[in-house]
Amino acid sequence: MTTQYDRWIARFWFFWMSQTVARIGSAFSGFALVWWVAKTYGTATSLATGTLITMLPSILLGPLIGTLVDRLHRKTVILCANIVYAVAALALFSLSEAGMLTLWHLYVVMFVNALAGQFHYLSVSAATTLLVPAEQLQRIGGISQLREGAVSVLAPPVGALLLEAIGLNGVLFIEIVTAMMAFALVLSIRIPDPPAAAEESSHEGVFASLRSGFAYVLGWPGLLALMAMAMVVNLFFNPAFSLMPLLVKDHFQGGVIQLAWMETGFGAGMIAGSLLLGVWGGFTRKLYTLLLGVAVMGLAAFCLGVLPSSGILTAIAAMVIIGIAQPLTNAPLMAIIQGTVPIELQGRVMGFLGSAAGIISPIGLLLAGPVSDRLGVQVWYLVAGVVALIAVPVGLLLPVLRTLDDARAVHIDEAIP
Repeated sequence: MTTQYDRWIARFWFFWMSQTVARIGSAFSGFALVWWVAKTYGTATSLATGTLITMLPSILLGPLIGTLVDRLHRKTVILCANIVYAVAALALFSLSEAGMLTLWHLYVVMFVNALAGQFHYLSVSAATTLLVPAEQLQRIGGISQLREGAVSVLAPPVGALLLEAIGLNGVLFIEIVTAMMAFALVLSIRIPDPPAAAEESSHEGVFASLRSGFAYVLGWPGLLALMAMAMVVNLFFNPAFSLMPLLVKDHFQGGVIQLAWMETGFGAGMIAGSLLLGVWGGFTRKLYTLLLGVAVMGLAAFCLGVLPSSGILTAIAAMVIIGIAQPLTNAPLMAIIQGTVPIELQGRVMGFLGSAAGIISPIGLLLAGPVSDRLGVQVWYLVAGVVALIAVPVGLLLPVLRTLDDARAVHIDEAIP
């Protein structure tokens, strides 16, 4: 006899597998393209500009995209995003095959992919709330972080091997195939929509919906404080990690294999951190778990900022530690949003949160390129570590942050059939 538990778990795992397939292909191509930029152009500015371009849709359009996601069918949005991924990879494949691929081509495709990715991310996050019972959300968040860790472990070494064996074109072809596989898998899954979505879409305009989401965020002081903290930390952390290939190549005098080990170490740490969170469960106050993760990331980033050029092994260990801290930071935050924000508002709230976290990063990225070219990339890791360590006591001292995870009563409609 099939129980309700059996139905949701089977449906979710099928959905989870579809996203894993897509994630594997994009991870391989992402690694290959970043190394292609570092090897072909070799400047901090080229890498920082690429990172800035990928952030623009989230920063400029995040709240609007979140509003649209709240009004549209989640499944349709996810399917369309997978098609865009496949077409974008096909465009890069064709240009590379013809020997015409240049940096500006890559930048255009990166922007298109990032735009589709914002729709995809918000839709998947909101769909997860509809597919998973509320009491299972934090566990599922840890499992999703575990997937990211596993992909991070496999993508760099496998991506490096694929790059050597079949070249950039072969890696891009793999992304085309995995994107279409994900499309086929999602097509076979029934993903419910919020009960209020249809009524809202017919009675309220897009910008009225956007205003209601904005009013909800403004009425939550704890979330506003968290956004401010994220803006400050991201000002330094995003440039630091976008410059990882140059840290390996210029400071540690390494190559693609060393970069692969750095990223593999990060992924291994994510797996360890996800398992730790799954066994431990985190503090009762989810924000305390989040701040612990920020503190650990700050210490490890500071270490990367002071290591000598001979310290590549210690740098790999630091990346493992940063990876451990990622689930401790991300999973509690997502559980707070998914567990306390109404389903019909989650796309908008996550869109506003993403925009707030990323809106300050372009300033850092615009500074990171020329400053790192002049002073060295280690400067950004050093400063990022110090800023993160300062953010932790600030978060502990602010009452609106300490009570963030219970500042709103849970009022999610029953949407899991």
